[in-house]
Amino acid sequence: MGHCPPELLDDIADLLAEVRAWGGVVEKTAGVFYVRRQPFLHFHLVEGRRRRADIKGCAGWVQVDLPRPVTPAKRRALLRELRARYGERTRASAG
Repeated sequence: MGHCPPELLDDIADLLAEVRAWGGVVEKTAGVFYVRRQPFLHFHLVEGRRRRADIKGCAGWVQVDLPRPVTPAKRRALLRELRARYGERTRASAG
């Protein structure tokens, strides 16, 4: 399973712009994010051309299915998950 092409992330461009602004976040390649040199977020194109976000927290990877175009409810769920996992990662690195 390969990474999702960047052009298929256009419906969440504003959400990704917010993630890019978070402290310690680096986008290594389009749609592949690290927090303090550790993998944090990337996207896959899975069977049936469905998208999936993989988000890494302290306990491992969390997978979030993303319909295209993303629904408002899924957008909120993705942002909530990203904020939670980012918070875990930043608290762990501070302690």
